[in-house]
Amino acid sequence: MGEDSQSFPLAHYQAHHKTDEEQQLATFKTLHKERSNKCFIYIFSTFVFLSVALLIFALIVLRVNSPSINLSAVSIPKFSLSNANNSSSPNSLDLSFSAVFTVDNSNFGPFNFDNGTVGLVYGGMIFGERSTGGGRAEAKGSKRMNVTVEGSAKNVSGSNGILSLSSFVKLRGRVRLIHVFRRRVSSEISCSMNLDLNTHQIQHNWVCE
Repeated sequence: MGEDSQSFPLAHYQAHHKTDEEQQLATFKTLHKERSNKCFIYIFSTFVFLSVALLIFALIVLRVNSPSINLSAVSIPKFSLSNANNSSSPNSLDLSFSAVFTVDNSNFGPFNFDNGTVGLVYGGMIFGERSTGGGRAEAKGSKRMNVTVEGSAKNVSGSNGILSLSSFVKLRGRVRLIHVFRRRVSSEISCSMNLDLNTHQIQHNWVCE
């Protein structure tokens, strides 16, 4: 009887010891699982954040738009109108057309353009044309240019002393981004305007598109 009574406390201690180990093991597994889940969430969140940041960077910074051209001023430094047939309609026109325009670059990289073209059009035909020369519009900046074109047209006629003509500017070049990417772009503007044959000046109601 004495020997049997001494074995119970030992068995109870071993069972209790195993229970503590199992609880510690279960707690360790739970903590390890929670840490693994948190680590996965952190990695996934970082990946999503970087993906969104790269997408925004690509859509905003790496997006290339064609620079815009704006005509700000025009003048006629030289004007000559001859009437070979002594009729009421003009026959031959010679003039100098001076235009001031700006190239506005909205990109995050500079716009370098080669020789552009400025031209005069009457009756669907080009009667004066000149190269603009090369230039550079800085990132988020503008480039101001002044070009004078000599034009000569035959068989022209005006209505009520007004001659309708148009001018255009064409530019081609490259936009460079972060010193790595280069993309070719082109810009063009065409303006319809009226030339007053009495004052020899362009009226201020020109329309560009």
